[in-house]
Amino acid sequence: TESQRRIDALDKALRKMKVSTTEACVRCDQLTKRARQLDSLTSPASDASSLLSKASNHLGATLVLMNEAREKFDTIRDCEPAIDRLKRGVVQMQNEKAGKAKKARRNPFEDGEKDTNVALSEQDVYAAADSMEIIRDAYDFFMDHKNWRSTP
Repeated sequence: TESQRRIDALDKALRKMKVSTTEACVRCDQLTKRARQLDSLTSPASDASSLLSKASNHLGATLVLMNEAREKFDTIRDCEPAIDRLKRGVVQMQNEKAGKAKKARRNPFEDGEKDTNVALSEQDVYAAADSMEIIRDAYDFFMDHKNWRSTP
């Protein structure tokens, strides 16, 4: 009768829902398994990419620091003539003051006698003073960077 037909229709719909739910659960399990596989493939690549990015940033920072250090060395090298000229002028003045009876101390590592008749000007003294400031700044730079590391 009518109620039996409705019960049969409901029973059929319920069985169909149960089959659909079971199929959906299987598909969800498969999707979860595939997501885990994909994650296991992308996580190492992501980690490697992150490490490469950090290494690249560190190399850039190290390069900037090394360029700065090289500039300091080059600048110090440029200061040598002014300081050398001042030293030779002072040696000459000491020799003149001592009446050349007693020669002023000389650096034993010098390459020999340079121009001994040096007339120091005010400009020579200022150039040597500027050079000493540059050397002091370079010294401070290297004291601030006592430890040079290749990794962060």
